[in-house]
Amino acid sequence: MSRNRKGRISMELTPREIAALLEASRITEEEIQHWHADFLHHCPAGELDKKAFNEYYKKLQPRNETINSFEQIFDMIDVNQDGFVDFNEFLVVIVLINRLNDLGSRLSFVFDMWDQSEDGHIDQKELANVISAIYDRAGVTDRKGERDPKRRAKEIIQKLDISGDKKLSKEEFITGCKNDPIIRDLLAPNF
Repeated sequence: MSRNRKGRISMELTPREIAALLEASRITEEEIQHWHADFLHHCPAGELDKKAFNEYYKKLQPRNETINSFEQIFDMIDVNQDGFVDFNEFLVVIVLINRLNDLGSRLSFVFDMWDQSEDGHIDQKELANVISAIYDRAGVTDRKGERDPKRRAKEIIQKLDISGDKKLSKEEFITGCKNDPIIRDLLAPNF
């Protein structure tokens, strides 16, 4: 049997992989085996490129998601950035779908991803970086005036920062996004 891009010889899950997936996902071994069999049925090579991921994910989540949101999800879970998603990376999506059913949980997840310093806060620099990344993915090139990422970050923090420390705690971020649909659509689209 030939190796795929990740260097695997077999497409079967090893006991070690199953144990790691059980620990990380908190779903049953039967559910993991079911998802794995379905994944291999649709992807016999054991991995998906971005186009195949978009098609497969649309079948699993037929909501009104945009191509950009599928691409964002793909980029988020392609942790080794090789342009392919294997089953273990794909299972992250399944787990997130199952775990993040409510808006607060999803916003909490977004906050944790953006808290680059891992200090429990998003400061103006971190938020400006996030806004720049959002603009990059959306193809926004005009970043002057109201679209300047630093300016937007400052305005958002001023609006959501209840404590006055010029950064957002997780609670401030979640509450602010829930209460302001414009900010929510910018920072957490499709939530």
